[in-house]
Amino acid sequence: MRAGGAGLAALRAIPWVFAWTQSRHMIPGWFGFGSGLEAALAEHGDAVLKRMAAEWPFFGHLLDDVEAMLARTDLDIAAHYDALAGEAAGAPSAAIRREYDLTVKRVLELRGTAGLMDSDPTLQRAILLRNPYIDPMHLMQVDLLKRWRATGRQDAALFGALRATISGIAQGLQATG
Repeated sequence: MRAGGAGLAALRAIPWVFAWTQSRHMIPGWFGFGSGLEAALAEHGDAVLKRMAAEWPFFGHLLDDVEAMLARTDLDIAAHYDALAGEAAGAPSAAIRREYDLTVKRVLELRGTAGLMDSDPTLQRAILLRNPYIDPMHLMQVDLLKRWRATGRQDAALFGALRATISGIAQGLQATG
């Protein structure tokens, strides 16, 4: 938390990004990029953006980073975390999914590929091989969160197990946020 602040406005970036990473939303790495590409396409056209992707290293690297975050995102796993918020997650979850779909579509179009990370098979393979190992940790974490909350956040053993899943997921994703 920022000194002298309260609530969401006082939240520092590190725990914010870490939380979105833990839940596999990965929102800070891609959210809004698809809408931004839509606006750029509307104003400048497809040819300009494709030329930027091919000839401007900064934009090419930005696409690399966004594409990698999209590939690491798993909205099916994220839906389990969304369910923890109940009905309150409905509209935000739908908006996240729409933006994800739009961003994937636009990035693939600019890349000229059929799938995320097709241009980097090593990273693509690493993500695909890693997921079956960390997906169960996510499901365990969601279950532990439900159970810990049901105790009024008082069960130390559940909290310890929850902390272990946080560490395991961060290590498995090879990113802490």
